[in-house]
Amino acid sequence: MPALQPPARILVTGANGFVGCWVVYQLLEAGYAVRAAVRTQDKARTLTTLVSSRLSSELSEGGAFECVVVPDITAQGAFDKCLFGVEGIVHTATPVTFNLYDPAEYIGPAVNGTLGILRSAAKHTTVKRVVFTSSISAIADVIRPPSSTVVRTEDDWNDYSVGIVEKMGKAAPGVDKYSTSKVKSERAAWQFYEENKHALSYDFSVVAPAWIFGPLPDNPRSPAAIASASMMLAWTQMFSVPAPPAASPPDIYNYVHIHDVAQMHLRVLDTEDAGGKRFLASAGVCIFQDWYDAANSLCTGGRPKLLGFEKIHPPRASRPGEEEKALPAHTVFSGKRAENELGIVYKPLAEMVGDIVEDFGARGWLQHLEI
Repeated sequence: MPALQPPARILVTGANGFVGCWVVYQLLEAGYAVRAAVRTQDKARTLTTLVSSRLSSELSEGGAFECVVVPDITAQGAFDKCLFGVEGIVHTATPVTFNLYDPAEYIGPAVNGTLGILRSAAKHTTVKRVVFTSSISAIADVIRPPSSTVVRTEDDWNDYSVGIVEKMGKAAPGVDKYSTSKVKSERAAWQFYEENKHALSYDFSVVAPAWIFGPLPDNPRSPAAIASASMMLAWTQMFSVPAPPAASPPDIYNYVHIHDVAQMHLRVLDTEDAGGKRFLASAGVCIFQDWYDAANSLCTGGRPKLLGFEKIHPPRASRPGEEEKALPAHTVFSGKRAENELGIVYKPLAEMVGDIVEDFGARGWLQHLEI
């Protein structure tokens, strides 16, 4: 399909979420028109206020940005009326929780919501590309370490978690229920696309991010109100006092900056050859000691930016022998395809940590660390 270019109108679902909101910002800044789908009128008002406060009036007014309310994305034809004049879709809306008991409560909404928007898009010949936000959870198990370090790519699927859920049902761990919902929703989307692409006006692509970290796009009242699971993890591991006990062996995370994830969605929209492909979004692997060292190295005017941080999280150099320890066996999710085919240049860990510190500090959340 032809690549999309500004001022094409893009529908973004889950537009008030961590990924969706940053995608909205970057689309508007790039010159696209955005129709943002959220689930309630309150969320529509909140998002409209955020867009107006962060972007110039020329971008947030005059028809470049609008909100639509879709109360139930699983309802038949839920998106039918949202797609008039739309040329591209970024579908980020999905349940993100590990606390549901019945796997069907994860899988049903994820699958039905995804198929619903693909079926609605099939009724509108203006739609040229649909970009679906998946997860590394759809590619491989992200919790249990492998017996030896292994590299996973866009060719892999997380059949392990699916098997756990099929075997254990409601007793399966929450993370496996969530991962299964990602596998099944993405596979259902690919199946629908392959079976119907001869009659569709659009092609279909996937962005599968690793653990996403970076500045928040919204204005939670306090750290306790952070909606993103990954950013709540970052807050707890980095800045809460007392510090949580260190995991042994350390938890290993494949990470990616939120700005890179949002940019990748735009690059998939505007790159002609991206149609019909999956793209992993992963900058590398880290443990939280890497975060601590990066935070301890931040300086302002030659002085540490976080004067009290070292007391909570001592740098690796202060722990004899720590620097020589190799990481235990882990899974590496390769983001090379996005680098090679989309031109993505991943932000390094130090920049990501610096952006989080700057964001949280500006909110007044780091005063206990004497920022």
